[in-house]
Amino acid sequence: MLIKTNRPPTDQERAIIQESIPPTNAKLRVVEAQISETMTHIQALKSQIHETEKKLRHLRNEEAAILETFANHRRIFSPFRNLPADVLREICVACVQVDMPTLSYRTTPLPYILAQISSTMRHIALTTPFLWASMNVSFSPHKRLDKWDYLVLASKAIGWFERAGSLSLTVFMQDPNPEFLLLKNVQSDPSTILFDTLFSYSNRWRRIEFESECASAIISAPIIRIAALTADDVPLLESITLRLKSGGSKFCNNTLLAGPKLTRLALDIYRDALPGYIGVTDFIQANWANLTSVTLGHCSINEVARVLRQTRRLVFCHIYADLRLENPMAEIKLPFLKTLRVDDQGPGPSSSGAHSVFDSISAPVLSTFKIHAVYLDISLAGFFKRSPDIQELALCRFRNDGEESLAVVAELLHYCPSLSTLNLRCLGSIVSRLPDANRFLLAFVEDGGAGVICPCLQEFKFVGGIKCSLQTLRQFLEVKQRGTAPMRALLPWKRVVIEMSWTDNSERYQMLELVSQKKAAGLDIIMYT
Repeated sequence: MLIKTNRPPTDQERAIIQESIPPTNAKLRVVEAQISETMTHIQALKSQIHETEKKLRHLRNEEAAILETFANHRRIFSPFRNLPADVLREICVACVQVDMPTLSYRTTPLPYILAQISSTMRHIALTTPFLWASMNVSFSPHKRLDKWDYLVLASKAIGWFERAGSLSLTVFMQDPNPEFLLLKNVQSDPSTILFDTLFSYSNRWRRIEFESECASAIISAPIIRIAALTADDVPLLESITLRLKSGGSKFCNNTLLAGPKLTRLALDIYRDALPGYIGVTDFIQANWANLTSVTLGHCSINEVARVLRQTRRLVFCHIYADLRLENPMAEIKLPFLKTLRVDDQGPGPSSSGAHSVFDSISAPVLSTFKIHAVYLDISLAGFFKRSPDIQELALCRFRNDGEESLAVVAELLHYCPSLSTLNLRCLGSIVSRLPDANRFLLAFVEDGGAGVICPCLQEFKFVGGIKCSLQTLRQFLEVKQRGTAPMRALLPWKRVVIEMSWTDNSERYQMLELVSQKKAAGLDIIMYT
């Protein structure tokens, strides 16, 4: 209910009344102008937003192009950076095991190269003692070093071995420039600065190797230093290799070769007319019975036989000698021998009925046999009969006199039923006189009455040149092809390498096509001329 009154309205009431009065035309125009200005501003903002979005799209495209440019780099470096430290350490260790680090003048040794790859690799290289536990000291024959050069090398050697911590050391050394060996006063040789440093770590030597190419009657300072060592000076020594053209007599009565831990010994003492020549049997202090690995070079077969009879634990043996004998010798029993490598130094073929050292050797568990011999007329058949478990065989440097030589090889292989790897390397022959190898190759896949030779053979290599027909090659490969059912339980080929010669190009292209097919089928095969 409204109550009427005659009092005048207040200011607030007037304002409310004023606002409720419809606007005049002037006010309407002002409002429209404001609205138009606001819409113009909005359009300007929309235009700016459009330009900004356009620039943003351009920047994003530019970013994508840059990322695409560095994609290959990321693929290379990202996996490496994500590798755990222990994996990187194993990679470094593998590098050192494959290639022994070399200390020489003006070269960067391998451990330092590894330390330069990145900060992570630097930390790993400098904190992995094994990387610094081996050193090959090498001297360039074209660079004569002076006192300061040897001081630099000695300083590097000290830092090198200190990073090895307390690990035992492997050190390969060689005589420096032979010019120094002609000096009457060997003590003036500046290389003694370096060798003094190396010998200061002799109580940590585990494996050492020393090589001297000098045949001078004057004995070099390093040889004198090594010969002066005793078993007490090298308590950790397990392996020693000496390759000397002179100075071997210094080791005859030394106890260095009688160390209780010494199991590997390699002696390569040249036979010549120079003063100081000795034979390996003159090393009367050597503990032959304790050795598991022996290498004997440039000595008579009688000396070799006497040494082998003194061994009791031999597992590895490598000899350089004339294998032929005028008279048979007593049996040489090597019950633990696993690997035998022989380099025949004989002058030529032996006479009918001649003897060889193989007539006397008995090695029942032998698994690897490698022989370099020009003539295969030495008596190997009986030796193979007494060693039926040979799995890897290499007949190298033999003279290929045609089918007759291949027939001799095939006859020997009949005594190797467990053979899995065969490496044949014959001396180069005139192409027109290369032997016909059809019968030889088929003997591995056909039963010629005496049985298939080497049914377990999976790796075959023949270097020196042979000839065969396309049909023979196809049968040789396919009868023992992986994925098929090989006849008579023959094991399939894993790797085949053959050096061939062709009589006409048409068959040559067919053979190459056959080889391509076998490669596509997964066989590791190489055929070349």
